[in-house]
Amino acid sequence: MRAFVFVLALALTCFGGLRTAAAQADGAGAASAEKSPGHGFDWFFAHSPMPVGTCAGKLVVATWYATGRHTASGEAFNPDGHTAAHRTLPFGSRVTVTNPRSGKSITVVINDRGPFVKGVTIDLARGAARAIGMKDTQWVCMSVASQ
Repeated sequence: MRAFVFVLALALTCFGGLRTAAAQADGAGAASAEKSPGHGFDWFFAHSPMPVGTCAGKLVVATWYATGRHTASGEAFNPDGHTAAHRTLPFGSRVTVTNPRSGKSITVVINDRGPFVKGVTIDLARGAARAIGMKDTQWVCMSVASQ
């Protein structure tokens, strides 16, 4: 019985690692600044100056994600949806996010928790990030539309 449990644990560990590798290989998840060797979030903060100009709301750092089954609110995760994760805003809050590079804006609904990286304020679903032309971790303007 002990050998069976050991083999089962080993198999689950191997399959878990393969799934992670497959997710990384297809490009899913947070922006390329996180994946590039030597170009993590510390590199981003050191080499990405805050954009100049006006910002209706608060200038914050945003990332995007495209993996997961369920959100912290219990909803099924839709990678192409217009949703986002925030550490403290109540679920259902509507937040307007503007890409200062493109000028495009989108209103997203907070339905998940995160990001859990120091300095990053909001984590957009891939669909929301694409809608505003965001490809990598970047500075965005964020304003709470309603709570």
